[in-house]
Amino acid sequence: MINLGHGQEALGEESMTKLDSEELPEPFFITEGGPSADLPIHPHRTKSLPQILAGLTDGELARWPDALTDAERERRYRAIG
Repeated sequence: MINLGHGQEALGEESMTKLDSEELPEPFFITEGGPSADLPIHPHRTKSLPQILAGLTDGELARWPDALTDAERERRYRAIG
């Protein structure tokens, strides 16, 4: 170890050689199905957007962007008239 002052130390050449010669575990690679294959289904998205919008009140629907809610508003308008 090399003293850098203020209580800090750095590894010297002898320490680096020791680290290089130590056996390290083999790296693990995901080979089948990708990283998401092992994860459970995301619990927060179990409905489609039309199903979500259909469950909103008119006030809640009004706070959503028009581009997303136009079809739901049209469906509600047709149901009334």
